[in-house]
Amino acid sequence: MKIVSSSGKGNFKLTDRNKEICELVYNNWFSDKAKTVLNGNNIEIKPKNIWTSKVDIYKNNTNIGDITFNLKGQMIIRLEKSNGTECNYVLKNMAKWKLKFEVYNESETLQFSLISVNNWSKLNYDYDIEMADFNSEFEIEELLVYCGYASNLYLAIISAV
Repeated sequence: MKIVSSSGKGNFKLTDRNKEICELVYNNWFSDKAKTVLNGNNIEIKPKNIWTSKVDIYKNNTNIGDITFNLKGQMIIRLEKSNGTECNYVLKNMAKWKLKFEVYNESETLQFSLISVNNWSKLNYDYDIEMADFNSEFEIEELLVYCGYASNLYLAIISAV
Protein backbone atom coordinates (compact mmCIF):
# COMPACT_ATOMS: atom_id res chain seq x y z
CA MET A 1 0.00 0.00 0.00
CA LYS A 2 1.00 3.61 -0.55
CA ILE A 3 0.01 7.13 0.39
CA VAL A 4 0.48 9.29 -2.71
CA SER A 5 0.32 13.09 -2.60
CA SER A 6 -2.21 14.35 -5.15
CA SER A 7 -1.90 18.13 -4.68
CA GLY A 8 0.22 20.77 -2.99
CA LYS A 9 -2.54 21.60 -0.53
CA GLY A 10 -2.16 18.24 1.24
CA ASN A 11 -4.57 15.98 -0.65
CA PHE A 12 -3.45 12.38 -0.90
CA LYS A 13 -4.63 9.08 -2.33
CA LEU A 14 -4.47 5.77 -0.53
CA THR A 15 -3.56 3.11 -3.08
CA ASP A 16 -3.04 -0.63 -3.09
CA ARG A 17 -1.12 -2.06 -6.06
CA ASN A 18 -1.75 1.21 -7.97
CA LYS A 19 -5.53 0.91 -7.41
CA GLU A 20 -7.04 3.93 -5.66
CA ILE A 21 -8.84 3.08 -2.42
CA CYS A 22 -9.81 6.66 -1.52
CA GLU A 23 -8.60 10.26 -1.72
CA LEU A 24 -8.48 12.62 1.26
CA VAL A 25 -9.25 16.13 -0.02
CA TYR A 26 -8.64 19.33 1.95
CA ASN A 27 -11.27 22.09 1.58
CA ASN A 28 -8.71 24.63 0.35
CA TRP A 29 -5.03 25.61 0.59
CA PHE A 30 -5.34 27.31 3.99
CA SER A 31 -7.78 24.83 5.53
CA ASP A 32 -7.03 21.93 7.83
CA LYS A 33 -10.50 20.50 7.12
CA ALA A 34 -10.42 17.35 5.00
CA LYS A 35 -12.93 14.76 3.73
CA THR A 36 -12.99 11.35 2.09
CA VAL A 37 -15.35 8.45 1.46
CA LEU A 38 -13.96 5.06 2.46
CA ASN A 39 -15.95 1.83 2.12
CA GLY A 40 -19.21 3.80 1.99
CA ASN A 41 -18.38 5.81 5.12
CA ASN A 42 -18.05 9.60 5.06
CA ILE A 43 -14.94 10.61 6.99
CA GLU A 44 -14.28 14.22 7.91
CA ILE A 45 -11.31 15.56 9.86
CA LYS A 46 -11.51 19.13 11.12
CA PRO A 47 -9.72 21.33 13.66
CA LYS A 48 -11.28 21.78 17.06
CA ASN A 49 -9.73 25.24 17.42
CA ILE A 50 -7.93 27.84 15.29
CA TRP A 51 -4.50 26.69 16.49
CA THR A 52 -5.07 23.16 15.09
CA SER A 53 -3.49 21.66 18.20
CA LYS A 54 -6.36 19.18 18.20
CA VAL A 55 -8.44 17.91 15.30
CA ASP A 56 -11.63 15.91 15.56
CA ILE A 57 -12.39 12.82 13.47
CA TYR A 58 -15.96 12.27 12.28
CA LYS A 59 -17.30 9.14 10.65
CA ASN A 60 -20.80 9.44 9.19
CA ASN A 61 -21.29 12.69 11.18
CA THR A 62 -20.38 11.01 14.50
CA ASN A 63 -17.30 12.12 16.43
CA ILE A 64 -15.17 8.97 16.80
CA GLY A 65 -11.89 10.46 17.99
CA ASP A 66 -9.19 13.06 17.57
CA ILE A 67 -5.57 13.72 16.66
CA THR A 68 -3.30 15.72 18.96
CA PHE A 69 0.37 16.72 19.06
CA ASN A 70 2.21 15.93 22.32
CA LEU A 71 5.28 17.56 23.87
CA LYS A 72 7.50 14.67 22.68
CA GLY A 73 6.84 15.67 19.07
CA GLN A 74 4.49 12.75 18.45
CA MET A 75 1.00 12.63 16.98
CA ILE A 76 -1.58 10.82 19.12
CA ILE A 77 -4.56 9.32 17.27
CA ARG A 78 -7.37 8.52 19.72
CA LEU A 79 -10.24 6.44 18.34
CA GLU A 80 -13.38 5.19 20.00
CA LYS A 81 -14.27 1.54 19.43
CA SER A 82 -17.85 0.49 18.73
CA ASN A 83 -18.23 -0.63 22.37
CA GLY A 84 -17.29 2.87 23.61
CA THR A 85 -13.75 2.11 24.80
CA GLU A 86 -10.82 4.15 23.51
CA CYS A 87 -7.87 2.99 21.48
CA ASN A 88 -4.73 5.13 21.05
CA TYR A 89 -2.08 5.05 18.33
CA VAL A 90 1.17 7.00 18.41
CA LEU A 91 2.78 8.25 15.21
CA LYS A 92 6.51 8.96 15.71
CA ASN A 93 9.05 10.34 13.24
CA MET A 94 12.00 7.96 13.62
CA ALA A 95 14.44 9.36 11.03
CA LYS A 96 16.55 12.49 10.90
CA TRP A 97 17.19 13.08 7.20
CA LYS A 98 14.35 11.22 5.52
CA LEU A 99 10.86 11.01 7.03
CA LYS A 100 9.95 7.65 8.49
CA PHE A 101 6.90 7.53 10.69
CA GLU A 102 6.26 4.49 12.86
CA VAL A 103 2.82 3.80 14.28
CA TYR A 104 2.49 2.06 17.64
CA ASN A 105 -0.59 0.81 19.46
CA GLU A 106 -1.18 1.42 23.19
CA SER A 107 0.80 -1.74 24.02
CA GLU A 108 3.77 -0.03 22.28
CA THR A 109 3.77 -2.67 19.53
CA LEU A 110 4.83 -1.41 16.11
CA GLN A 111 1.84 -1.72 13.76
CA PHE A 112 3.27 -0.31 10.51
CA SER A 113 5.63 2.34 9.13
CA LEU A 114 5.19 5.17 6.65
CA ILE A 115 8.48 5.55 4.76
CA SER A 116 8.82 8.68 2.66
CA VAL A 117 9.64 8.39 -0.99
CA ASN A 118 11.47 11.61 -1.79
CA ASN A 119 10.01 13.41 -4.74
CA TRP A 120 11.30 16.96 -4.68
CA SER A 121 9.00 18.07 -7.52
CA LYS A 122 6.03 17.87 -5.14
CA LEU A 123 5.28 20.02 -2.12
CA ASN A 124 4.17 17.00 -0.12
CA TYR A 125 5.49 13.52 0.56
CA ASP A 126 4.57 10.09 -0.73
CA TYR A 127 4.86 7.14 1.64
CA ASP A 128 5.37 3.43 1.18
CA ILE A 129 3.54 1.45 3.86
CA GLU A 130 5.59 -1.27 5.54
CA MET A 131 3.45 -3.60 7.63
CA ALA A 132 4.64 -4.94 10.97
CA ASP A 133 2.51 -6.63 13.64
CA PHE A 134 -0.82 -5.02 12.70
CA ASN A 135 -3.59 -6.03 15.08
CA SER A 136 -6.53 -3.66 15.39
CA GLU A 137 -10.31 -3.48 15.49
CA PHE A 138 -9.99 -0.67 12.94
CA GLU A 139 -9.45 -1.36 9.26
CA ILE A 140 -5.90 -0.67 8.06
CA GLU A 141 -7.20 1.64 5.29
CA GLU A 142 -9.12 3.79 7.78
CA LEU A 143 -6.16 4.04 10.13
CA LEU A 144 -3.87 4.94 7.19
CA VAL A 145 -6.15 7.87 6.28
CA TYR A 146 -5.81 9.20 9.82
CA CYS A 147 -2.04 8.63 9.81
CA GLY A 148 -1.68 10.39 6.44
CA TYR A 149 -3.54 13.40 7.82
CA ALA A 150 -1.49 13.27 11.04
CA SER A 151 1.80 13.20 9.08
CA ASN A 152 0.69 16.31 7.12
CA LEU A 153 -0.25 18.00 10.39
CA TYR A 154 3.10 17.00 11.94
CA LEU A 155 4.98 18.60 9.02
CA ALA A 156 2.88 21.77 9.28
CA ILE A 157 3.50 22.06 13.04
CA ILE A 158 7.23 21.33 12.77
CA SER A 159 7.74 23.79 9.90
CA ALA A 160 5.90 26.51 11.88
CA VAL A 161 8.31 26.21 14.83
